[in-house]
Amino acid sequence: MIIKREAYMSRIRPFIGNELIKVLSGIRRSGKSVMLEMIQNELTAQGVSGGTVYQVEF
Repeated sequence: MIIKREAYMSRIRPFIGNELIKVLSGIRRSGKSVMLEMIQNELTAQGVSGGTVYQVEF
């Protein structure tokens, strides 16, 4: 179950669509992967093809 984080998404949306690389960082277990999944779901709903969001762990 994903809790919709509309406050965070509203801050991220203006950056979606430009050519700059976006980096989502934070402490462990803070919901970074969930936010990426929410962004990917939103892009898919808009008709953007898969493979747009990449997750790399260090």
